[in-house]
Amino acid sequence: MKRRLRAVMKLPSALLIAALLLTELPNAPVYAHELQKNGSINRSVSISFQKETLESAIRKIKKQTGVLFAYDPESLHLEKLHVPVVSFKDTPLSQVLEKLLTPNKIGYHEVNNTIVLQKMAGQTKEQQRAAQERRVTGQVTDEKGEALTGVTVVLKGTTRGTSTDASGRFTLSIPNGAATLVFSYLGFITQEITSANGEEINIRLQADNQALSEVVVVGYGTQKKIHSTGALSTLEMSTKANQPITDASQALHGVPGLWVNQAGSQPGQDGATIRIRGIGTLNNSDPLVLLDGIEYPISEINPNDIESITVLKDASAAIYGSRAANGVILIKSKMGRVGENNITYSTSFGVQRPTRLPDVLTDPIQYMQMRNQAVLNEGKLIGDYSNEQIEEYRNGMGANPIVYPASDWFDLVLEDGSIQQHNLAFRGGVDKTQYNISLGYMDQKGIFIANDKANRFSLDMKLSTQVTDRLRVGGSVTGNLRQFHEPGYGASTVMSVIMRGLPIFTDTLADGTYGNTWLATPGRNNIENPRMEVQEGTIFRQNQRFLVKLFSEYKLPFDLVYNVDVGYDKHDRFSKDFIPQMYTYNPKTGEERAFNGSAPRVRDWSSNHLNLTLYHTMNWNREFNGKHSFAAMVGSSYVGFDNRSFDAYTEGFFDNQLTDLNAGSTNQVARGQSSKDRLLSYFGRVNYAFRDKYLLEITSRYDGSSRFAPANRWSYFPAISAGWNIHQENFLQNVHQISLLKLRTSWGKMGNQAVPLYSYLSTVNTGSSYQYAFGNTIQPGAAITNYNDPDISWETTTSYNAGLDVLLWQGKFGVTADVFKRRTSGILRPVGIPAQVGNLGGPQKNIGVVDNTGYEVTLTHRNTVGKFSYDVLASVNYVKNEVVDLNGETIISGRRIIKEGYPIDSYYLLQANGYYQNQEEIDYSATVSNAVKPGYIKYRDINRDGKIDGDDRVITGKSMPDYTFSFGINLNYNRFSFNSFFQGVSGISIYPTANLAFPFNNGAGITRDWIGNTWTPETPNARYPLLTTATGGTENFQNSTFWLRDASYLRLQNIQLSYSLPEHLLAKIKIKKLTLFVNGQNLVTWTDFKLWDPEQDIKADNLYDYPMMKTLSTGLNVTF
Repeated sequence: MKRRLRAVMKLPSALLIAALLLTELPNAPVYAHELQKNGSINRSVSISFQKETLESAIRKIKKQTGVLFAYDPESLHLEKLHVPVVSFKDTPLSQVLEKLLTPNKIGYHEVNNTIVLQKMAGQTKEQQRAAQERRVTGQVTDEKGEALTGVTVVLKGTTRGTSTDASGRFTLSIPNGAATLVFSYLGFITQEITSANGEEINIRLQADNQALSEVVVVGYGTQKKIHSTGALSTLEMSTKANQPITDASQALHGVPGLWVNQAGSQPGQDGATIRIRGIGTLNNSDPLVLLDGIEYPISEINPNDIESITVLKDASAAIYGSRAANGVILIKSKMGRVGENNITYSTSFGVQRPTRLPDVLTDPIQYMQMRNQAVLNEGKLIGDYSNEQIEEYRNGMGANPIVYPASDWFDLVLEDGSIQQHNLAFRGGVDKTQYNISLGYMDQKGIFIANDKANRFSLDMKLSTQVTDRLRVGGSVTGNLRQFHEPGYGASTVMSVIMRGLPIFTDTLADGTYGNTWLATPGRNNIENPRMEVQEGTIFRQNQRFLVKLFSEYKLPFDLVYNVDVGYDKHDRFSKDFIPQMYTYNPKTGEERAFNGSAPRVRDWSSNHLNLTLYHTMNWNREFNGKHSFAAMVGSSYVGFDNRSFDAYTEGFFDNQLTDLNAGSTNQVARGQSSKDRLLSYFGRVNYAFRDKYLLEITSRYDGSSRFAPANRWSYFPAISAGWNIHQENFLQNVHQISLLKLRTSWGKMGNQAVPLYSYLSTVNTGSSYQYAFGNTIQPGAAITNYNDPDISWETTTSYNAGLDVLLWQGKFGVTADVFKRRTSGILRPVGIPAQVGNLGGPQKNIGVVDNTGYEVTLTHRNTVGKFSYDVLASVNYVKNEVVDLNGETIISGRRIIKEGYPIDSYYLLQANGYYQNQEEIDYSATVSNAVKPGYIKYRDINRDGKIDGDDRVITGKSMPDYTFSFGINLNYNRFSFNSFFQGVSGISIYPTANLAFPFNNGAGITRDWIGNTWTPETPNARYPLLTTATGGTENFQNSTFWLRDASYLRLQNIQLSYSLPEHLLAKIKIKKLTLFVNGQNLVTWTDFKLWDPEQDIKADNLYDYPMMKTLSTGLNVTF
């Protein structure tokens, strides 16, 4: 045979074609044709090629397989052609040849088990590929023979695919030879079919009963998703894969029913405020957060350790009773998995800078001129800066910038920040034992040039094992160590100082000491240097927390399962604040000026918190006759909190080098406090489903809390919900377009015990303020400073919800809609007492009622078109908040008000009505003072009493949004993925009160927006009133609607491009998966509010907080 092959290979081209082509295949083309089913070309080979010629590669294939090759060496010159470095394992020979020959424009076909090679001259790439491919067709139906539309058909191991049409048919081009097709469809078992010839493939998919058993996390367990009747929102953290999230709250943006207000990005601090379906109380509105069943702050959890997050928004939260009034967030951490032993490592590095900073006027000449104009407009005879000073400054700026600076303080003391993360995890298990070990490190450098950094070390270890057929036990250790550094006066104070910084302030002198200014600084009683306050002094904080949890599960007879869980959470915090003596120096005279006379000073603070949680449950599940499904759970829990703190302060240190408390000589203060509270609970839940169509759930909980008097410590919290899976009805069985159609409704009561401890008791205070004189002797004393009401009890929230879930075309389109009402009654508020009783604080009383009504709509769409797949998600939430009853009381705090009939913390302001245009208009109008001038803001006299005062205020604007919305688009093509996510709010207001919100406020400067935009007789409709200082022309800066701003915004919160390397290349270096990504967070914000980032702390109006950051990062995720 070898001699025969050599002879054939030496034949000239014409004889070769005549002998092998014309006689056997007179109509065959010179490139590859449809291969024979059992030919040599279909055999599988495992072979590798290095840097070698095509001739060598053909010999290697022949030697390993025995397959004969024939070609014309004078035409092909295989010895001059080369093959790529590539390896194949159990790969059809046809695919091997395609990889080797196609790049060299050589075709092939099989004749009598001999592979003939010949040039593919004159063929386009499309023709060449088509010549080496074949078309496979077929139809996909269900078990009843009904056509299935939208079934995904993919060539295994590739992204080449298609989907079935309305009649269930498909057509797909695949390489010649044996090929495996994968058929997948939501709700059906994925099947693989091998095709080796041109026969039509007709396949019937079987229903996936396991998909019907998909579960969701609920209180104290899980539940079949098809049986769920509550308003739940679930976030699988796998959807956030490759995103460099530092705080778990960042992942919650866009979850239906949630408003996540992410105010500020101070290193290591989670500035998020989370609200579920509005603000339900005048007290603490934070939701209950549970990590694997144990109360745990969401800010303390490494997002990389989370498997999923489930939000309970309606009566489904009632199983947690007295802590569930504001909703419940259930966090499930990653566990070990059977049959999966992986090592994963992820890392990212990002650069950060503020999303928005005030555009400050940094020209010192223009600053002095505008300041002068402002005080002259107020009626002063001379400006704050003389013409001689301005001219001297102008002439000296170029020659001596130390004495005549033009300081941009945002530029001088802020820089780009950075953030990096590293996470390493070991995860796997065998049949009886599973494990998960995760280590994390985060390091963040803030935007201040000094004293602005944080780091976090995290640990998560889990182990579970099946001891016997009935007993399963396990345990976990979750912990973190966090350290923070910020300037001695605090980040917010320093931001305020930077905003007060003037362009005439000197940064540093030639010798490195801190400068001030030789000019006057009206409106300020101290000479600040922002660089000094950033660099000198520090606050160091260290938090360490460890949660140890043990669990056991024992299967009893009669399908009973008994669970016991114990969690011990220990949280220790320590803080050391040090402020040294600081000095600034006049850049012209060198005169020294002490900045803080009481320094150096030190404050040490520490706290210890212990939380012991014990709960055990008994579960029972049984199905009867394939129609009736029952599930029941009963249990009890005990939660104990023990808190202790200590605080010490002293001054009078010898120098700035001593920072121990015992080195201070004056004003020594030490104080401490401790507290304990307990919660004992009994709870249960019963579920029933008939044919998976009609669903019923009843829950109850009985709580007792030490926060209330013995007679009022116990309360009962019931809930009931029902559902109807309409798509299971017979009249919809042939409507294949509908995959899911479910109606849900629920009612339940929940409580809020997040109120001050022991408010039912009167407070007795001691100290020097309560000393008594008996004769000539001063005796220590004590006094009751407030009354109490021993009858106070729980705040109670009643929840009503109705919902609809729809999935169409096997999940391609989805709609979830809910309408709800939440009424919180018995809200605890302090009430006043008559002055005749004495100067005492009033007691807490259950007097308030607040309603939140609204709706949520979520739309989803996903599809696959060939190699391309995409999914789109959009949601909108609306909440109307209203104070229904406050016992006739109105609470006014600054520019905010709480009043019956209005949202909590509405704004209470004078109503602006343009400008006074001339003196005659002023003379015939009500004014706020006699100093009003043309160009000042005009206010409406609401009560028509001829004067403008607090009685003319109106309720307007809201501190929480009417609408929150989000939408995201995810695109996938081959190994590339593109993800984008937008979120925003509408119907929220902000009242800016920072130093730069008003001109020259508190001695600060002014923003450029005021230049050329103030009232003059020539510009009567200017954006701003007549230019005055905020402290001199106070008539312009009353709390009024003129300054209230719309804080609605739309933000591109996340955008990412990632690429996953080919698996066959990674296999050579023992890597299962490697993904590279580049990510942007908060890159673009659309808003009408230009001064600062619109996403601010909802509890305050000042803009001094650490700014919001935008981040551009890159990183990788690798699995071994």
